[in-house]
Amino acid sequence: MQILAAVLLLGLTPADASKQPVELGLARFGRDLDAGLAAAKRDGKPTFLLFQEIPGCQTCRDFGGGPLSHPLLVEAIETCFVPIAIHNNAGGADADALKRFREPAWNNPVVRFVDGAGRDLIPRRDGAWSTGEVAQRMVAALEAARAEVPRWLEMARLEANAAGAQRAVFAMHCFWEGQARLGAIDGVIDARPAFLDGREVVDVRFDGARVTLSELARRAAQLDCASEIFVPSPRDIAALPSDVRERARVLAGEPRPAGADDDLRRLRRVRDLDLLPLTRLQAVRANAELAAKGDVRAGTLSPRQIELRSRIARTSADRLEGLARPTDVRELLRYADELRARSTP
Repeated sequence: MQILAAVLLLGLTPADASKQPVELGLARFGRDLDAGLAAAKRDGKPTFLLFQEIPGCQTCRDFGGGPLSHPLLVEAIETCFVPIAIHNNAGGADADALKRFREPAWNNPVVRFVDGAGRDLIPRRDGAWSTGEVAQRMVAALEAARAEVPRWLEMARLEANAAGAQRAVFAMHCFWEGQARLGAIDGVIDARPAFLDGREVVDVRFDGARVTLSELARRAAQLDCASEIFVPSPRDIAALPSDVRERARVLAGEPRPAGADDDLRRLRRVRDLDLLPLTRLQAVRANAELAAKGDVRAGTLSPRQIELRSRIARTSADRLEGLARPTDVRELLRYADELRARSTP
């Protein structure tokens, strides 16, 4: 009801939301600037103020299909912010808003994060069009507003900025246990079971700013998940602490991925979690938390995912037969809609 009330306050009905142009993606935006700023001031939320060309160029359409269609960013835009869309190629109230914020007309997408008085919370920036950049700026805006940054949004930021992730491959006695243990480490972005030279291994990608290779290797050894450590170069071996360096080898070939049944083994046993529209990092974390504690940690799932999990648990298996979580993050919101349509309210 709170979401519906907010949407109506901003002048956007649920029916309108389903007919938004592709440039706005799957996030629901209000169109009344004054009402949106008033709501932001009243609720103590920052605004997600989008200046967008509609209809727009390919950059504008890609922005709608990228960050504005990522499931966790969409939920954060709609619940942690007050979302307002200004058409930068229109007259009337839109043109007035451009003048007020000194934004150019007929421009590529620009997102401003402002408070209820219209003051920028973080500096304006052109060219921030990737999902990772938008997620980074959303987190920064919430911090500037002294608002809570949900753990699931921070995970989305980490995952969306994974292009420069580092890599290490760990050999162990059981990659089911290894994936669960290594997947729980802060800074690990992905952990996948695989085979290398006939041995079970876990292929790990991690954010070196959150956990260094040395820290990760030492932690893996403590968890009995590092009988051997494979790293990209001799320089990486030299950087390892002496107590694990003797286990390290240069990765000479690509590990062979394990079968789908071996991936996220613990998660697959819990139907109401396995069917959820989780991002890959959420699934890796949930798998780890189930193995360690029997359930997911608070904040790993978003509020909408928690509500959907409850619906799945109340729904008979035959009604959800044939459904499987997509691996493409861009398909997760549509998949969530199908889950809601087939599950028990």
